[in-house]
Amino acid sequence: MRKSLYLLALPLLLADAGWPADQATFRVIAYMDRYDQPIGIIEGSPGVFYSESGNAVLSVTTQGSKTILANFPNNAVLLSLAVAGSDGLFYSTIWTEKATTAEVFSVPSMPAGLKLYSPQTIAPFLMQNLPDSKFLGLAGGVSSHLYSLVTTDLHGNVTPIYQFTSADQPETALYASDGNYYGVVQGATASTGYVFRITPSGSFTKLFTFPTNTFIGAYYQPLIEASDGNLYGATATGGANGTGTIYKLTLGGQYTLLYTFPKGNSYNPSALIEGSDGNLYGATIGSLANAGFSELFKLTKSGQFTLLYAMANVGADGACNCKLVQGSDGMIYGSAQVGGITGAGAYFSLDAGLPKPRPHAQHFSPKSGAVGTQVLIWGFNLLSASVNFNGVPATTVSSSGPNYVWATVPAGATTGPITITTPGGSFTTTNSFTVQ
Repeated sequence: MRKSLYLLALPLLLADAGWPADQATFRVIAYMDRYDQPIGIIEGSPGVFYSESGNAVLSVTTQGSKTILANFPNNAVLLSLAVAGSDGLFYSTIWTEKATTAEVFSVPSMPAGLKLYSPQTIAPFLMQNLPDSKFLGLAGGVSSHLYSLVTTDLHGNVTPIYQFTSADQPETALYASDGNYYGVVQGATASTGYVFRITPSGSFTKLFTFPTNTFIGAYYQPLIEASDGNLYGATATGGANGTGTIYKLTLGGQYTLLYTFPKGNSYNPSALIEGSDGNLYGATIGSLANAGFSELFKLTKSGQFTLLYAMANVGADGACNCKLVQGSDGMIYGSAQVGGITGAGAYFSLDAGLPKPRPHAQHFSPKSGAVGTQVLIWGFNLLSASVNFNGVPATTVSSSGPNYVWATVPAGATTGPITITTPGGSFTTTNSFTVQ
């Protein structure tokens, strides 16, 4: 079984200084040491991020304060970055080398709350939380090389949706606004990578096959659904120079090449997000040889590229493979592997002048209920939310990470839409909640 979807180690080479551009301000938040090689970062509450590094799960604040939430033995492998659950806990999967099972686990926001769930014969790489409180993931057989698209519940139980062929290695998956699952697969050769669509019932469609000599990558390659309803992703190689691409793909399979990376020492995109200004932001791994740089960049949806910051691969900045997220304060935050002053990676922020992200609610359940009913709202950018039901404020509201809000139907509420308001703006649902 493959240990991780992430690149966990890179050689240390010559140090150099990063070359900042005028468009953004880069700042290292915290360096890693004993707990090295951070693999991703999510915001669990305003200004507090959660991650995994080495054999530990930890939180880190924007001021650089780190708290270890759980430790695992040295022979244990953390398979995916933490994902926020609707119950306020953070979930991931642990596998111990040579073991025949893997275990989903959860941690709260404070230490000493680790909980391990029932052992599973397939090990889920948790990718995303879902409207029904489950998690979407890609699972590898502990004793086989077959991969499946799966869901995992809050008790660690794994349910397969679709099993890929033995030649296919899925790299990422997401739940889209049409209710289907999309993802990227690297086939047996560089000419067999593709994007798939799988329905909740398990019906499979090969939506798009990448051009010959386009290699998806031996580590996680991003795929996102943006606010315009299209998919955007990256390939490690391909394009005119063989150095990687950024592309757009409609949910119907129409492909557009947006950008090809130039020749040189900075190439191979490893992260991609949509910023609150509607542009794409990402990172490249680049070359660790010849004083190469990892780049943090902006790309418009028409394909205009802007370098925001060049990270010295073994200098004080740290080096990508990076994972990025936009925080509730508008800043972009990320984790870098290797480099930094300790050589063990770092957490960083990038101020690109972006506004605070606007909330977006895609689902709520139940659809109806009496006063006092707890309603779960699922969407994006939902931290620090207030909620009203057809104009009547809910007096009891709590966030469970950036994707879930619990709100209690208040006295005086009437049938109508739900409005969610955060420091980034307001969003009103199209569907109405029926007050019984």
